[in-house]
Amino acid sequence: MITTNLSRKSLEKRFTLLERAEYHGEKGEIRIGGADWILMGAATFRDLISGTERMLGSPAIVVWWEIGKHAGRECAEVLLRQGTKFEELLLVLQEFFTQGGWGKVQTNVDLMKKEALVTIRNSATARHTESKEPTCHFIRGFIAGVCRVMFDDSAECVETKCMAKGDALCEFQVKNK
Repeated sequence: MITTNLSRKSLEKRFTLLERAEYHGEKGEIRIGGADWILMGAATFRDLISGTERMLGSPAIVVWWEIGKHAGRECAEVLLRQGTKFEELLLVLQEFFTQGGWGKVQTNVDLMKKEALVTIRNSATARHTESKEPTCHFIRGFIAGVCRVMFDDSAECVETKCMAKGDALCEFQVKNK
């Protein structure tokens, strides 16, 4: 279990997403923490995923997982370079993604065991979606990417519950291989 002297209120204040955003109208850019960002509707993101799955079939799952894994690793490394403490990494990303509209994210991390449990209520990639299989491949990859930075390169993430399947929330379990 992560222990930190940061309270939830101080985390929320320290990592308020929109307050960290810098809009550069002359360039048409948004930057958060120095990184280049775009605003995109959740429905558009879901359409990208479903369109890729229609075109590629099951290999699309691996494509979205790999994209998420790369994004998660990159995000974790940027946050660490900017001074985020190692043990606070998932907590910071929890607030960042909750504030970013990805859903209500909760994390529970055991650094000693190199395990994590991440839950997302109202997941952006699962809401308004019905499926027999989990659908949050990008998010699963993102969590794996972050945890590979935190634990080591053998961390794997499995989506054990998914709103798109009718579960109340999406749940991701991270363990070393």
